[in-house]
Amino acid sequence: MMIKNIIVGLLLVGVVLPLEAMKDQDFDGVADEVDECPNTSFFEKVDARGCTIEILTLPNETEKDSLQLLIGYGVIINEDLLGREEQRIETLKLNYYRNSWAYSLGSGYYHYNDTDGLIDTTLKVQKRFSLTPILKFSLGGGVKLPTYDFQGNKTDYTLYSSLIYYPIKSLSLFGQFKHTFVQDEEIGSKLHDSEYITGGLGYFITKKFYLNATYTEGHNKFVNQHDIKSISSLLYYKFNKKWFALFSYNREIDDEDAHHTYTTKIGYRVW
Repeated sequence: MMIKNIIVGLLLVGVVLPLEAMKDQDFDGVADEVDECPNTSFFEKVDARGCTIEILTLPNETEKDSLQLLIGYGVIINEDLLGREEQRIETLKLNYYRNSWAYSLGSGYYHYNDTDGLIDTTLKVQKRFSLTPILKFSLGGGVKLPTYDFQGNKTDYTLYSSLIYYPIKSLSLFGQFKHTFVQDEEIGSKLHDSEYITGGLGYFITKKFYLNATYTEGHNKFVNQHDIKSISSLLYYKFNKKWFALFSYNREIDDEDAHHTYTTKIGYRVW
């Protein structure tokens, strides 16, 4: 019994003495006497001064009041689509962020062979939650309006959820789930709801230069088509406080036919 008491006493001394030696009121690992930011949240990562480390984020992750305009151009290669294996598309998108809410409106124009026309128009609303300063969750919904002119095209509805974790200020781990309630009429092919799940990681090489890698699995609305597995990458570059660019590439990895998408977007922060 005496030996047990001695061991417990030594353990208590080993814990209490360091705490007495370094007073740290906000438990951020920086002693109060040198802590320049003495009231940081318990979950915040801090630097040697005891101040919150700035987390690097993309324009669509901003928590500031902001209006952004994006103009895009893309090439879609799909050998399954006979007669229109290669399509070109121009897009226009407007994003608005206020507090923890995000809104977007987008549409575009497609071209293949001698055919062109409007693509579907999408409207999205998203609510973002800061579970901690380094862990973000969002939930949203969208409507796809049938501005693409083909028989049986109807308004579809989509639910989104996503999670982003920032283990260090320049690195992010993210995942997204997307489910679309397909309302199109069945003309020639049986349809069902589409569903996708995505995971990936992103890294800011510099404060202006970002690169990510993403893996996606899911199925589209056509019942007779195989499940989709794809990899993609996004490159972001910030020219200045107003202008930025996005370059992306997507490829299906489980099909013998070619399925590639190349996209370039130029973004402008109105405010």
